[in-house]
Amino acid sequence: MSDENKDYDGIHYRVETKSPLIFRLLLTVLVIWGVSYMGYYLFSGWSSEAEFAQNKKAKQERLAAAPPAAAPAAGDKGANKEDSAALGKKEFAERCAACHGADGKGGIGPDLTRKEFKFGKSAAEITTSITDGRPGGMPSFKSDLSHEKIEGLVKHILSL
Repeated sequence: MSDENKDYDGIHYRVETKSPLIFRLLLTVLVIWGVSYMGYYLFSGWSSEAEFAQNKKAKQERLAAAPPAAAPAAGDKGANKEDSAALGKKEFAERCAACHGADGKGGIGPDLTRKEFKFGKSAAEITTSITDGRPGGMPSFKSDLSHEKIEGLVKHILSL
């Protein structure tokens, strides 16, 4: 074995003094791209915080320019109850019918047409069941449903 010929175990090694041309070209392109990227995004003053603030200000201006929603008149309470019941029926069909059946007679979940429920059949107890859920399968809808939708669901369940 001789160190002069770089011959180890019968394998002759070539000593390269330069890296291959393709590697040098790729490194050069990468360095140029990196410097230009830093120059454009880091030193040009661009900031995502400024863009966020601008979008937030534009949204606030749109909301301020939009007409306020009309408040229900004092004499419209009957119509509001009908809307709430219709909203409750729609939410029941979308969220509850899969477990309690389309007619509320049960399935995976209990029968909602019975005279008594396991956790009570008052409006407050049904509201608690919907918002907080119950052990054994009833999920919580506190973060998914608004107060109006929960009231509509309670009215619909009590009407079954």
